[in-house]
Amino acid sequence: MHFSPRYLAASPPTLHRQHLVAFAQEHQWPLAVHPYAVSATSPCDRITIRHSRAEEGLGPHLTVTARTGPGAPERWRADVGGATPVEFLASLTSAVARGLEADADHLIYGIAGGTEPDMVELHVDARWELADRLGLVAFQSVDGLAAIVGRPPGTGAPPLEGDEDILWHVFAATPDLGPMWGISFTQEAPPFVVNAVLNNTLSPEPLVRPAALAQHPDLAHLVTARPVRPPADRSPRSGPGLPPPMPGPAQQPHTR
Repeated sequence: MHFSPRYLAASPPTLHRQHLVAFAQEHQWPLAVHPYAVSATSPCDRITIRHSRAEEGLGPHLTVTARTGPGAPERWRADVGGATPVEFLASLTSAVARGLEADADHLIYGIAGGTEPDMVELHVDARWELADRLGLVAFQSVDGLAAIVGRPPGTGAPPLEGDEDILWHVFAATPDLGPMWGISFTQEAPPFVVNAVLNNTLSPEPLVRPAALAQHPDLAHLVTARPVRPPADRSPRSGPGLPPPMPGPAQQPHTR
Protein backbone atom coordinates (compact mmCIF):
# COMPACT_ATOMS: atom_id res chain seq x y z
CA MET A 1 0.00 0.00 0.00
CA HIS A 2 1.00 3.62 -0.60
CA PHE A 3 0.40 5.89 2.42
CA SER A 4 0.40 9.66 2.02
CA PRO A 5 1.36 11.95 3.65
CA ARG A 6 4.07 9.75 5.02
CA TYR A 7 4.36 11.57 8.35
CA LEU A 8 0.81 10.50 9.27
CA ALA A 9 1.47 6.79 8.66
CA ALA A 10 1.58 6.16 12.40
CA SER A 11 3.04 2.99 13.92
CA PRO A 12 2.42 1.71 17.46
CA PRO A 13 5.34 1.44 19.91
CA THR A 14 4.95 -2.35 19.85
CA LEU A 15 6.07 -2.26 16.23
CA HIS A 16 9.12 -0.20 17.29
CA ARG A 17 10.02 -2.96 19.71
CA GLN A 18 9.67 -5.59 16.98
CA HIS A 19 11.92 -3.50 14.74
CA LEU A 20 14.59 -3.27 17.46
CA VAL A 21 14.58 -7.05 17.98
CA ALA A 22 14.83 -7.68 14.23
CA PHE A 23 17.58 -5.04 13.91
CA ALA A 24 19.65 -6.66 16.67
CA GLN A 25 19.31 -10.07 15.05
CA GLU A 26 20.24 -8.78 11.59
CA HIS A 27 23.32 -6.88 12.77
CA GLN A 28 24.26 -9.40 15.46
CA TRP A 29 24.06 -6.93 18.33
CA PRO A 30 23.65 -8.50 21.77
CA LEU A 31 20.05 -8.15 22.93
CA ALA A 32 19.02 -7.83 26.57
CA VAL A 33 15.37 -8.51 27.41
CA HIS A 34 13.94 -7.29 30.72
CA PRO A 35 10.33 -7.36 31.98
CA TYR A 36 9.65 -3.79 30.82
CA ALA A 37 12.50 -3.02 28.43
CA VAL A 38 14.55 -4.38 25.56
CA SER A 39 18.01 -3.06 24.69
CA ALA A 40 20.51 -3.79 21.92
CA THR A 41 24.17 -2.82 22.29
CA SER A 42 26.73 -2.68 19.52
CA PRO A 43 29.63 -5.16 19.76
CA CYS A 44 31.98 -2.22 20.46
CA ASP A 45 29.73 -1.27 23.41
CA ARG A 46 29.48 2.36 22.28
CA ILE A 47 25.91 2.43 20.90
CA THR A 48 22.86 1.32 22.86
CA ILE A 49 19.28 1.30 21.56
CA ARG A 50 16.73 0.82 24.32
CA HIS A 51 12.97 0.38 24.11
CA SER A 52 10.91 0.74 27.28
CA ARG A 53 7.40 -0.67 27.40
CA ALA A 54 6.74 1.27 30.60
CA GLU A 55 6.77 4.64 28.81
CA GLU A 56 3.42 5.86 27.55
CA GLY A 57 2.14 8.84 25.61
CA LEU A 58 4.44 11.10 23.61
CA GLY A 59 7.43 10.76 25.95
CA PRO A 60 10.41 8.93 24.45
CA HIS A 61 10.06 5.17 24.75
CA LEU A 62 13.00 4.37 22.45
CA THR A 63 16.42 5.98 22.86
CA VAL A 64 19.62 5.70 20.84
CA THR A 65 22.63 6.58 23.00
CA ALA A 66 26.21 7.01 21.80
CA ARG A 67 29.23 6.89 24.12
CA THR A 68 32.96 7.08 23.55
CA GLY A 69 33.44 3.74 25.29
CA PRO A 70 31.95 1.31 27.82
CA GLY A 71 30.70 3.18 30.86
CA ALA A 72 31.57 6.61 29.40
CA PRO A 73 29.11 9.53 29.64
CA GLU A 74 26.57 10.04 26.87
CA ARG A 75 27.99 11.92 23.88
CA TRP A 76 24.81 12.22 21.85
CA ARG A 77 21.28 10.88 21.90
CA ALA A 78 18.22 10.42 19.72
CA ASP A 79 14.80 10.02 21.34
CA VAL A 80 11.77 8.45 19.66
CA GLY A 81 8.30 8.95 21.13
CA GLY A 82 4.65 8.35 20.32
CA ALA A 83 3.41 6.60 17.18
CA THR A 84 6.46 7.38 15.03
CA PRO A 85 6.24 5.74 11.58
CA VAL A 86 8.40 2.64 11.91
CA GLU A 87 10.01 3.50 8.57
CA PHE A 88 11.41 6.68 10.14
CA LEU A 89 12.81 4.62 13.02
CA ALA A 90 14.33 2.22 10.49
CA SER A 91 16.08 5.11 8.71
CA LEU A 92 17.58 6.14 12.06
CA THR A 93 18.83 2.69 13.06
CA SER A 94 20.10 1.95 9.55
CA ALA A 95 22.11 5.18 9.49
CA VAL A 96 23.64 4.32 12.87
CA ALA A 97 24.57 0.79 11.80
CA ARG A 98 25.97 2.00 8.49
CA GLY A 99 27.99 4.74 10.17
CA LEU A 100 29.37 2.40 12.81
CA GLU A 101 30.57 -0.01 10.15
CA ALA A 102 31.99 2.65 7.80
CA ASP A 103 33.69 4.98 10.32
CA ALA A 104 32.95 4.53 14.01
CA ASP A 105 34.85 7.66 15.08
CA HIS A 106 32.88 9.76 12.61
CA LEU A 107 29.66 8.38 14.08
CA ILE A 108 30.67 8.89 17.72
CA TYR A 109 32.76 12.06 17.57
CA GLY A 110 31.65 13.69 14.33
CA ILE A 111 35.28 13.83 13.20
CA ALA A 112 35.58 15.26 9.69
CA GLY A 113 37.10 13.09 7.02
CA GLY A 114 34.44 10.42 6.81
CA THR A 115 32.41 9.77 3.71
CA GLU A 116 29.22 11.09 5.32
CA PRO A 117 28.19 14.80 5.18
CA ASP A 118 29.33 17.04 8.01
CA MET A 119 26.29 19.31 8.03
CA VAL A 120 22.54 18.85 8.01
CA GLU A 121 21.29 19.18 4.42
CA LEU A 122 17.52 19.41 4.10
CA HIS A 123 15.78 18.78 0.79
CA VAL A 124 12.61 20.87 1.01
CA ASP A 125 9.92 21.40 -1.62
CA ALA A 126 6.73 23.47 -1.83
CA ARG A 127 4.90 21.14 0.53
CA TRP A 128 6.81 22.71 3.43
CA GLU A 129 6.98 26.34 4.58
CA LEU A 130 9.89 28.02 6.33
CA ALA A 131 9.19 29.72 9.65
CA ASP A 132 11.46 31.58 12.07
CA ARG A 133 9.99 32.15 15.50
CA LEU A 134 11.70 33.06 18.76
CA GLY A 135 15.07 32.23 17.24
CA LEU A 136 13.95 28.74 16.19
CA VAL A 137 14.21 27.68 12.56
CA ALA A 138 11.32 25.51 11.43
CA PHE A 139 9.83 23.89 8.36
CA GLN A 140 6.11 23.23 8.66
CA SER A 141 4.05 21.09 6.30
CA VAL A 142 1.45 23.12 4.39
CA ASP A 143 -1.33 21.10 6.02
CA GLY A 144 0.04 22.19 9.41
CA LEU A 145 0.27 18.62 10.71
CA ALA A 146 4.07 18.13 10.85
CA ALA A 147 7.12 20.26 11.52
CA ILE A 148 10.89 20.10 11.74
CA VAL A 149 12.34 22.53 14.27
CA GLY A 150 15.98 23.46 14.76
CA ARG A 151 17.46 25.39 17.67
CA PRO A 152 20.74 26.96 16.58
CA PRO A 153 23.30 26.92 19.41
CA GLY A 154 23.82 30.23 21.14
CA THR A 155 20.60 31.86 19.89
CA GLY A 156 18.90 32.04 23.25
CA ALA A 157 15.83 30.36 21.77
CA PRO A 158 13.61 28.38 24.14
CA PRO A 159 14.74 24.78 24.61
CA LEU A 160 13.11 22.07 22.54
CA GLU A 161 11.17 19.50 24.53
CA GLY A 162 12.47 21.21 27.68
CA ASP A 163 16.02 20.01 27.01
CA GLU A 164 18.82 22.49 26.35
CA ASP A 165 20.84 19.82 24.56
CA ILE A 166 18.28 19.11 21.82
CA LEU A 167 19.24 20.66 18.49
CA TRP A 168 16.58 19.15 16.19
CA HIS A 169 13.03 17.99 16.82
CA VAL A 170 10.64 16.56 14.22
CA PHE A 171 7.04 15.79 15.07
CA ALA A 172 3.46 15.41 13.87
CA ALA A 173 0.21 16.47 15.52
CA THR A 174 -3.45 16.75 14.54
CA PRO A 175 -6.18 19.05 15.90
CA ASP A 176 -8.23 16.05 17.04
CA LEU A 177 -5.51 13.80 18.47
CA GLY A 178 -2.94 16.37 19.53
CA PRO A 179 0.74 15.32 19.44
CA MET A 180 1.17 12.00 17.62
CA TRP A 181 4.90 11.35 17.53
CA GLY A 182 8.29 13.02 17.78
CA ILE A 183 12.01 12.36 17.26
CA SER A 184 14.70 14.53 18.85
CA PHE A 185 18.47 14.77 18.36
CA THR A 186 20.97 16.32 20.76
CA GLN A 187 23.68 18.71 19.57
CA GLU A 188 26.47 16.19 18.99
CA ALA A 189 24.36 13.81 16.90
CA PRO A 190 26.16 13.29 13.55
CA PRO A 191 24.51 15.21 10.70
CA PHE A 192 24.21 12.17 8.45
CA VAL A 193 22.09 10.42 11.10
CA VAL A 194 19.90 13.52 11.49
CA ASN A 195 19.67 13.84 7.69
CA ALA A 196 18.39 10.28 7.37
CA VAL A 197 15.33 11.01 9.52
CA LEU A 198 14.59 14.61 8.56
CA ASN A 199 14.76 14.02 4.82
CA ASN A 200 12.67 10.87 5.21
CA THR A 201 10.05 13.11 6.82
CA LEU A 202 10.37 15.80 4.14
CA SER A 203 10.10 13.39 1.23
CA PRO A 204 7.02 14.00 -0.96
CA GLU A 205 6.86 10.30 -1.84
CA PRO A 206 4.28 8.10 -0.11
CA LEU A 207 5.38 5.37 2.25
CA VAL A 208 5.17 1.88 0.82
CA ARG A 209 4.26 -0.71 3.41
CA PRO A 210 2.32 -3.96 3.63
CA ALA A 211 -1.43 -3.51 3.90
CA ALA A 212 -1.31 -5.80 6.96
CA LEU A 213 0.36 -3.05 9.00
CA ALA A 214 -2.52 -1.46 10.88
CA GLN A 215 -3.19 2.23 10.34
CA HIS A 216 -4.43 4.45 13.18
CA PRO A 217 -8.24 4.45 12.76
CA ASP A 218 -8.52 8.11 13.81
CA LEU A 219 -6.26 9.10 10.91
CA ALA A 220 -8.26 7.43 8.16
CA HIS A 221 -9.74 10.76 7.03
CA LEU A 222 -6.28 12.36 6.82
CA VAL A 223 -4.24 9.59 5.19
CA THR A 224 -4.64 8.46 1.61
CA ALA A 225 -3.99 4.72 1.20
CA ARG A 226 -3.74 3.27 -2.29
CA PRO A 227 -2.80 -0.21 -3.45
CA VAL A 228 0.61 -0.58 -5.03
CA ARG A 229 0.19 -1.49 -8.67
CA PRO A 230 2.34 -4.42 -9.81
CA PRO A 231 4.76 -3.69 -12.66
CA ALA A 232 3.33 -4.21 -16.12
CA ASP A 233 4.02 -7.59 -17.65
CA ARG A 234 6.00 -6.85 -20.80
CA SER A 235 6.57 -10.47 -21.78
CA PRO A 236 5.55 -11.32 -25.37
CA ARG A 237 2.02 -12.60 -25.72
CA SER A 238 0.18 -14.28 -28.56
CA GLY A 239 -2.72 -12.43 -30.12
CA PRO A 240 -4.18 -11.27 -33.37
CA GLY A 241 -1.35 -10.80 -35.85
CA LEU A 242 1.29 -12.11 -33.40
CA PRO A 243 2.98 -15.50 -33.48
CA PRO A 244 2.85 -17.57 -30.30
CA PRO A 245 5.83 -17.07 -27.92
CA MET A 246 8.78 -19.28 -28.71
CA PRO A 247 9.68 -21.71 -25.93
CA GLY A 248 13.04 -21.10 -24.32
CA PRO A 249 15.62 -23.70 -23.38
CA ALA A 250 14.62 -26.18 -20.72
CA GLN A 251 15.66 -25.04 -17.24
CA GLN A 252 17.57 -27.53 -15.13
CA PRO A 253 16.91 -27.52 -11.37
CA HIS A 254 19.66 -25.94 -9.28
CA THR A 255 21.21 -27.97 -6.51
CA ARG A 256 23.21 -26.80 -3.52
